[in-house]
Amino acid sequence: MSDTLKNAQSRLADVASTLTGGIIGSGHQFPAFDDLPKVPGEPQGCIWGMFDRNGKKDEIGTLNLLTPALVQAASREIQSGEHVQLDWPLENVQFPGFGRKEFHQKKIDLKPSLGFCAMDDEVYINTQSGSQWDSLKHFAHQATGKYYNGLTHDEATRTITNGIHNWCERGGIVGRGVLVDWLRWYEHKHGNPPSPVSRHGITVEELEETLKWQGTSTRPGDILIIRSGYVRWHNNASTAERKSGTQDNSVAIGMQGDEKSVRWLYDHHFAAVAGDTVAFEAWPPILDEGYCLHEWLLVQWGTPIGEMWNLEELSELCAQKNRWTFFLTSAPLHVKGGIGSPPGAIAIF
Repeated sequence: MSDTLKNAQSRLADVASTLTGGIIGSGHQFPAFDDLPKVPGEPQGCIWGMFDRNGKKDEIGTLNLLTPALVQAASREIQSGEHVQLDWPLENVQFPGFGRKEFHQKKIDLKPSLGFCAMDDEVYINTQSGSQWDSLKHFAHQATGKYYNGLTHDEATRTITNGIHNWCERGGIVGRGVLVDWLRWYEHKHGNPPSPVSRHGITVEELEETLKWQGTSTRPGDILIIRSGYVRWHNNASTAERKSGTQDNSVAIGMQGDEKSVRWLYDHHFAAVAGDTVAFEAWPPILDEGYCLHEWLLVQWGTPIGEMWNLEELSELCAQKNRWTFFLTSAPLHVKGGIGSPPGAIAIF
């Protein structure tokens, strides 16, 4: 590691040391985007080293914001005890994109071998098909081939560094979820929404208008969840429409990838983000513009991305209660070096 990079990471760690006690009630904030120390080879806004401690490189990124104090504050969202599972059924994606295999379940009758009535099953899943978390070793900064905190692609293929097991070892993901029901707002204001299988970019202005319309505010360490309409489209589409819109044409609605989106996401300091669409951001990204949100969220900040979450029942419950914040828990698969996982996410009101 070069002395310049070491110095930049040391300065970031010094800044971050004020965050150790948690954001809630501490009064501490991140540096402004433009004031972050420059990390050589990476764009302005990279926070590598911010969460490093005692000479050990951090592997969980902005999940560090989910401190006991923040989780305790988030628990106040539990008021009625109602709860909603946010995972899509694993078999829902009949035509996974990007050359991935579809879900398969094998049921095993144990009576012939054991002599008593019992059943097992075996399942095959590609962790990037259906409801999922992207880990911090799923997608690299394409210009450098590096993942969060400087992990090289070669290291990513050979080691467990940045794997999802780190999230499990810290107790999973627990905090305050915030639903930005962009689809409900858009239909209220404009009528028919854009096709979820078009590359429509949801802008910062639209997200802010949705939050205002809902009467919702965010706070540092929240888990941002955006409803775009992709799951609803898939639920209602014919078999032919599903194949055309997924396997044959990897284009999907999502948050717009531009400088304003990058700065907005940074300024809000979310612990994680998720949505009901294929890639959270409008897909495919335009990589040479430098605003692919996967590169910023996963790589520059270490912010987990949730994709294809089932937000339909959640949307209805939020509208019914006129409340779009809730206690959120997520228990990913505990796989050493895991690259993706079903979220095992539950919203509790």
